[in-house]
Amino acid sequence: MREVIGLYKFKEDQCRELVKHGILPNSYDAKCAVDSVRKFTVDEYMRMAEVGILNRDDRVELVDGVILEMAPIGRPHERRVNRLARLFVLTLPDDIEVSIQGTIRLNDNTGPEPDITLLTPQASLDEENIPRPDGILLIIEVSDSTVRTDRGEKARRYAQSGIPELWIFMLETGEIEVSRQPTPDGYADVHRYRRGDTLTIQALPDVRLTVDELLQ
Repeated sequence: MREVIGLYKFKEDQCRELVKHGILPNSYDAKCAVDSVRKFTVDEYMRMAEVGILNRDDRVELVDGVILEMAPIGRPHERRVNRLARLFVLTLPDDIEVSIQGTIRLNDNTGPEPDITLLTPQASLDEENIPRPDGILLIIEVSDSTVRTDRGEKARRYAQSGIPELWIFMLETGEIEVSRQPTPDGYADVHRYRRGDTLTIQALPDVRLTVDELLQ
């Protein structure tokens, strides 16, 4: 996960585009460049990306209807995510989609971008809709400075939304924390794995991966 910097501030030209595309009503003007605007839905957030109001360089996420500005991804983090994605692509069945930092819909107002999301074959074939929890097999977060948030608030959100399994790569300790059995209070089954251990994905029990190859 990327670190949160603060509330995203729209520029004047972005405000005009929000009004132009019907995301904000005409009553909003350039003042929204410095004032907090109303909360947004995931559909409105994705519409901003479709029409070019937001782009990948903006480094943002939607949480509880609020667009948050995120820190840039460091090169070590990026390389780790890319290596993991490549390993999963080579290891998993062809009909499982490996999504890298793609938006998912936890609810109507929250659309985070996990480092890696494994999607069911049905969700992989659906090109029109943002993946929902029932189409997600596993979420992976690569944690360095964000480990406390990933293991706390973010894990609770995933569990409350019914995400069946979460892996957190804790780079400082060289461990992988695996969380399963989501409940409204968090994950009921949490275990840490270290080098020498072997992991399986709950929904794909025939796939076996060692911690050593995952952390290489």
